[in-house]
Amino acid sequence: MIEWILAAIGIAGFGLAGYWDLKSTEFPDWLPYSMIILALAVRSVFAWLSSDWGILTSSILVGVAFLAVGLAMYFARQWGDGDAWLLGALGFLFPNPSGFAYFGFFPFPVAMLFNFFLVAFIYIIAYSVVLSLTRPDVYRGFIRSFRREYKGAVMLVGGTTAAYLIFLVTMFLSFRLAPPSPLLAASFPALIAFIVVFSRYGMYIEKNLFKRRIPVSRLRAGDVPVGGKWRVLRPAEVKALKRRGGHVWIKEGVRFAPVFVIALVVTLLFGDVFSLLLGFV
Repeated sequence: MIEWILAAIGIAGFGLAGYWDLKSTEFPDWLPYSMIILALAVRSVFAWLSSDWGILTSSILVGVAFLAVGLAMYFARQWGDGDAWLLGALGFLFPNPSGFAYFGFFPFPVAMLFNFFLVAFIYIIAYSVVLSLTRPDVYRGFIRSFRREYKGAVMLVGGTTAAYLIFLVTMFLSFRLAPPSPLLAASFPALIAFIVVFSRYGMYIEKNLFKRRIPVSRLRAGDVPVGGKWRVLRPAEVKALKRRGGHVWIKEGVRFAPVFVIALVVTLLFGDVFSLLLGFV
């Protein structure tokens, strides 16, 4: 029963965060806090009823670890503090499969994190492509920019592919794990090449499309100023800037919260996607 309660909390909470983020670029601070409190409360009750306090302690350990990863991303200026707390909530809710069937080579929290970042990568690709369709000149500018650094990209793809092959050989010799199919192994360099090219494209998009200079008269609460950690402007800050006048740089960014509910559903349905891709399960 605990698995369905936790799944309901996760899908409802992350679903609301995604909806509000897409609608208004932010969600209320109390939402991830409430999810964490509910996760700890539910797990405490079931730990007491079953006399198994590992139900609670595992939640605390994994939740704190996930929150630390999220806050590291926040201080690295990659996303907002709300996203950091949502990642923490994911760990507090699901430190283990909690009754759901799980298939994978890696421990559940590791698989959850990998699935999350894989979904995030695919989501960012789709988001950036759709957004850049409004600016056809972006593609031409990126091609000109990439021509100056393609040699480094080729070296990176080659080095990563070599490391991947060494990893497969090590896993086979040390653990006797069957190697993936030849087609899957051969597709890895293409995947790495795509990741390298798109990462360059993402940086180009962020520099040329996600940042814009606007008059302060068009500024509104929820806009994100360029520079410093990722944070939204409060109504009082907007009023102060409008009194000052002039222009200000703001950044659009990716509305990231929908990734959490997608990653949760993917993990509960498919387990360790990394193992599935490598043919380990």
